[in-house]
Amino acid sequence: FSLSSTMTLSMVRNPSLALPTFWTLYRRILTTTTQLLLPIAFASTLASHLAFIPKPPATLRRLSTFPTNQRLKSPPFAAVVDPTKSFSSAMSSSTSASSHPAPPKPRRDEDRVTYAGLPPPYLHWDATKNPRQAVDSPHPLLNPPVPIPDPYGWLRDDSRTNPEILDHLKRENEYSQSITSHLESVREGIYQEFLNSLQETDYSTPRSRGRYWYYTRTFEGKSYSAYCRAPKGSYGGGDNAVLPKIEWDGSKETPILPEEEIYLDVNELAKDKTYCSVGAVLPSPSHEYIAYTVDYSGDEKYELHVRNLRSGVDVALKVLDANGGKCGEDLLLEVSDSIEWGRDDNTLYYMTMDEQQRPFRLYQRRYWNASSGTNESAVETLLKEELDELYWCDVSKSLDEKHIFMDMASKETSEVWFLATEEEESVSSSNEENMKCIAPRRNKVLYEVEHAQNRWYIWTNVDNSPNMKLMTSPAVPDSADQWNLLLDSNDEPLFDGSLDTNTFKALESVLVLKNHVVISGREEGVPRVWVYNVDGKQMRKLEFEEEDYDVGLLGHYEANATCEILSCLIFCCSYVLCSLACPPSNELDGLRITAECLCGIMTRKLFAC
Repeated sequence: FSLSSTMTLSMVRNPSLALPTFWTLYRRILTTTTQLLLPIAFASTLASHLAFIPKPPATLRRLSTFPTNQRLKSPPFAAVVDPTKSFSSAMSSSTSASSHPAPPKPRRDEDRVTYAGLPPPYLHWDATKNPRQAVDSPHPLLNPPVPIPDPYGWLRDDSRTNPEILDHLKRENEYSQSITSHLESVREGIYQEFLNSLQETDYSTPRSRGRYWYYTRTFEGKSYSAYCRAPKGSYGGGDNAVLPKIEWDGSKETPILPEEEIYLDVNELAKDKTYCSVGAVLPSPSHEYIAYTVDYSGDEKYELHVRNLRSGVDVALKVLDANGGKCGEDLLLEVSDSIEWGRDDNTLYYMTMDEQQRPFRLYQRRYWNASSGTNESAVETLLKEELDELYWCDVSKSLDEKHIFMDMASKETSEVWFLATEEEESVSSSNEENMKCIAPRRNKVLYEVEHAQNRWYIWTNVDNSPNMKLMTSPAVPDSADQWNLLLDSNDEPLFDGSLDTNTFKALESVLVLKNHVVISGREEGVPRVWVYNVDGKQMRKLEFEEEDYDVGLLGHYEANATCEILSCLIFCCSYVLCSLACPPSNELDGLRITAECLCGIMTRKLFAC
């Protein structure tokens, strides 16, 4: 670079111009140099950084590369920008050239509003359909109410029958499938990878229930379970028959136990259905019927069916009129997934739901099979209802089958009502005291109940206990004043709910049998199982030789059981048959479970007293 003679003469004649003119020229030189050298320097720096970035794994490269026959000619929303055109015009031309349809747009109802506040009485609004404040809010409702724009409120249709909404949802699904069609091979690959990690043809642990072993099976290529049972006759019979050694070759055709019977195949129920979900499946007291609930719509409203296991006849229960006959419209009964059999095969208990699909009414139906040729007419009786929307309800039966329970619970408070099964024939719609309360609800007091030997066994956080207490009382109504801690032979409480640093025991669930109480919980953060002998008032802790394990209780169906099955996780998930019989005297001091891994299956021997 050189200075012109004119500029040099100007600086010599007027030295005061020399400095500003020099900086002006320097600025121009710097700008020109930057424009020339910056792209070269940027490219060199970028290349040096890219050299240190590792290549993605081969698996990732395969997943991120479309098959040749499925690659898009032009990726969606990608455009080659023409400098002669504006950016917006280039993008619009690229979008129009894409093969994907435009996303569906629901219409906006600009005049639609909903109101928040106090409904004016003269307009006769339904207050339950307006946004409201929390029940415990200290602030009054807005008065007058404030309109809130709700342009898309028309899309809500609890009946699921509005053709405009259904058409819009169909177009949304079609659009989603269209723009993700190139990912079909990836989806299929991920799905197959999941399947490869599962044993599709499998079975659950057989559980003793009356004269049968009950269990479920799954089969490769089928989406749903099959409910199975096998008679105990070959294994000594009786309620306490010992589960035989299972010798199964892993095939679909081979039964798990001899004389296996599939009494409910959900795959058959799901044929020609777009959705199928089975809730409860319960054998009747005589084991000649099963009652089951099934949802074919996906809205968690279940049909209640009863199947005769001898004839195969399947009956869907219908809504009854006031005289015990079917309604004129012949409507199917809609229930929750919580049902129970009564004392015999003639009685069923079930819950119906409110508009929010909250189970809130408990019904008893006597002679449900009246249409099958019996001389009796079906009788439906409302036993109890819970109108407070905070409480979710369900029905259950005590393990000794002597009581029907209706459990009502919110997040912080619960209440349990009961009906003795020996009194179920005397219930009447005119009698408001068909069911009795074990203990009236108290704010922030949770409790659960089981029955054995004419006593309630209660686990509760009463008296602001940080952990659950294990208590007992006579099996009478309104027994809260008679609740006492369950004690051992030294008159020490088993679980007092405290944070005592000497024990660190926390109760989680309880299984009450005729002569034993099996308790699961944690001790110093470690999962534990304890067995309490009711007669001897001794509690023993089950211990494992391994330091790391997980253990818990499985569901149980018999109060007279002498064994319990535990779910254990040590090297792999397994099930342990736990004998509750008294061990030899030299084994009383230690209830230790030893583990042996045979072909990936854990086998254990356990004696508890």
